[in-house]
This record gives sequence, C-alpha cells and structure tokens, in this order.
Amino acid sequence: MKVGLAGLPMSGKTTVFNLATRANAQVRDFLAQSEEVNTGVIKVPDARIDYLASIYKPRKTIYATVEFTDIPGVSKDEVGFSRKTLGHIRVCDALLLVIRLFGGSEVPHIRQTVDPARDLDELCLEFVLADLELVEKRLERLTKDLKVGKKPESAREMDVMTRCQKVLEAGKFLSTETFSPEEEHLLKTYRFLTQRPMIVVGNGSDDQVKNPADPVVKSFLAACEGRGLSALLIAGKTEMEIASLSPEEEAAFLKEYGIAEPGRTRLIQEAYRILNYISFLTVGEDEVRAWPIRRGTTAVRAAGAVHSDIERGFIRAEVVAYRDFVEKGGMAGVKQAGLARLEGKDYIVEDGDIVHFRFSI
Repeated sequence: MKVGLAGLPMSGKTTVFNLATRANAQVRDFLAQSEEVNTGVIKVPDARIDYLASIYKPRKTIYATVEFTDIPGVSKDEVGFSRKTLGHIRVCDALLLVIRLFGGSEVPHIRQTVDPARDLDELCLEFVLADLELVEKRLERLTKDLKVGKKPESAREMDVMTRCQKVLEAGKFLSTETFSPEEEHLLKTYRFLTQRPMIVVGNGSDDQVKNPADPVVKSFLAACEGRGLSALLIAGKTEMEIASLSPEEEAAFLKEYGIAEPGRTRLIQEAYRILNYISFLTVGEDEVRAWPIRRGTTAVRAAGAVHSDIERGFIRAEVVAYRDFVEKGGMAGVKQAGLARLEGKDYIVEDGDIVHFRFSI
C-alpha cells in the first residue's frame, strides 16, 4: 500500500511527510528543489491490536503498515510536474494532496499569495493534463492498429479511450465517470492519476486548524467539497515537532494541551481508509497481528493474505467480532455466549474480525 504526497513547492509537503513517518527528511526552499523521493513505511495505529496484545502478551505484535512517498513538487521552470515526477506519482495506490493554508513572508509562496482553491485547481489540472496526454497517445496507436486491421479488440478500447478523452477535455477526473467492470480492468493498466483515491491535506497554522471560520480555511474546505474530495486540516509545523518527541513526551504534551489524538494518527488512518482497506486480526501467544485486506474480501481470499497454502486448503473460518471479544471479556466468554461463528469461503470479512482459519493441505 503506497501513498504519495503531492503538492506545490513550499506547501509543507515534506513537513507533512516527516510528521507522518517520524522521518527527518530535509525541507528545502523552491530554488533548492530536487527530484529526490523520500520514502517511509509506518505502522497504522490500532487500539484493537494494543488491547489484544495486552491480553495475550505475544512474542510479536505486528500492525498493518502504509508506505508514504514524498514526491517532488512542480519542476523549477514552473510548467508542471516533470515526467520523472509523474512516473513516481503513477506507481502510488492513493494520493495525499498537500495544500498550503499558512501565511508568512519567511516562507514565500511560489505564486506570491496564499490561495488554496487556486492551488488545488492547479494540482488537479496537472493530473488531468497528464492523463489526457496518455489517452491521446494511446488513441493514436489504436487508430493505426485499426487502419491496418490489427487487433479487433482495439475497437472496444478505442470506445473507452474516446470517452476518457471527453471527460478529461472537460477538465474532470476519470473517477467521476462510471465504467463497467471490464472497462475498469482495462483502465487499471494505465494507472491514470485522476482515478486515484485522494484526500486533500490543508497545511495550516495552529490558529487556522482550531478555527474553521478562518477565511482561508473556509476557501479550502469549499474547494475540496466542490471537487468531491475529502479534506483534513493539519498544523504541519507543530505536528512535526510533536512527532519528533518520545512517546512519553508526546503523551504528556497532548494531555497538557487537551489534544485527543495527534494529527499524525488521523493522517495515517485516513490514508488507510482512502485505500479502502480494513484489518482482520489474528491472536495467540506467538503473535497478535493486523492483516490488511481490501474491503469486501471473502474469507478464502483473506486466508491467502496469511499464506497461499491456507487459501488453497481452506475449510472454514472461525470468526469472532472484536467488540464481542471485549464485551465478553475474552475468547472463553465469547464461546460461552455462543458468539463465535464458523463461516464458509464466501463470507465477507469485516473490519476487526478476529479470525482463525481451518485448512488442510
């Protein structure tokens, strides 16, 4: 699961990367921009794993993880993303668009003024134009194939690509268009940017994050709503400082300032959500673990996430809902209450299911 952070230079994109990953990537000004990519793999905070580990006291505790990639901003000539940068973005499964809300002359905005709606439009236009270029090149190739009678299936692809061209020429994302499952399968091979799950991170000051009536914040939220994109407010600089503290210092700081949870946790959990992932759980003295799967995954496919042999020899899944485990005080209480279930291969695994697979090979 790879999430890319994209944004204009000086938006605080690397700051957001640092607070999410607890990394120490260098924050550069616009003139010092490079095509260097920063990457960090982070655990997805999960109170359920914390609780289960406190009960089972396993030798290993393993959380789900997400890989964050800090992608360079627009190129120095200010004509958009470089081809190399677009390549980095295309391999990401989801995108976090970082939009600057904070002011201050000490960090000049590359467009001279802070305008989140304009900046979001600019980023979205870059994605639209990049996808449109890809579509037009593919249409040229398909036209040549059809003229010489090659690949009869090219006619169907031509129809799909023509629809894509019309959507993009209208300045819209391909995610706003409805495609059949077969068409979706075809389009996945092109890794279009405008089909990526996205969340927009508004990087503001402490005061802006606390005040949704702030005019810049209102403009940001309205722009996100207008495009149907989820929005998250983060005080990047402060949150990066919090993330650099030890766990004990962080807990004390959050308690002193009455903060329920750090922005880092919200950011990671939201990234996990937009990837459309859930976690099922396995427990025991050896290991308590969260297993990430796509929402809607069947029990037999979930078994494959653990091991291909378990999927191949799948018999049944013993399933206990996490909430039942907590309410009944453990596995013995769940079974006594008759809440443990045996499910077949077509059962759709739910978020927080505690699962033990029965299999034979």
